Amino acid sequence: MVANPDTEDLQVELARRHRAAAFTVIGFIILALVLLVLAYFAHKSIFRPADPAITMGLWITILVFGLGAFIFRRTKFAPLRLKDIVAVRGPSGLLKTLQGTTIECAAIGGAITLMGFIITIRTGDWTDMLRAAGVALVVLIYCYPFRSSWERALIQFSREL
Repeated sequence: MVANPDTEDLQVELARRHRAAAFTVIGFIILALVLLVLAYFAHKSIFRPADPAITMGLWITILVFGLGAFIFRRTKFAPLRLKDIVAVRGPSGLLKTLQGTTIECAAIGGAITLMGFIITIRTGDWTDMLRAAGVALVVLIYCYPFRSSWERALIQFSREL
């Protein structure tokens, strides 16, 4: 628990922002699983042949997005950066940053899912979607917001003010 005069307000904001971020990540996880099931059962009917260069370009983009999501999250959650955010914007600014970064990282996972589905449409092979969904799920699980982590960050950086 956060020990501040506005503890109750801060806890309410923490719960609200965490819930929004968690629901967003869970929504993208569900999207990945639904598209994977759809690709498995309908890969023959959605097949639309195309230039193989498009497929290769999408795989390279998936690789870049997957690695980029890890770098993006590590950069945005760097302790010195979070400390500066609390110093300038306060604890509420920290919560806003945690929520925004989590949603942005989840959106990268969602984009990977959609690119995998496009690859499946172009190749007619549902295992392409399986691979892309695997990458997307790794990204989404990595960016899942744990409330205890958010509370620890809030306590740690608020004390340093």
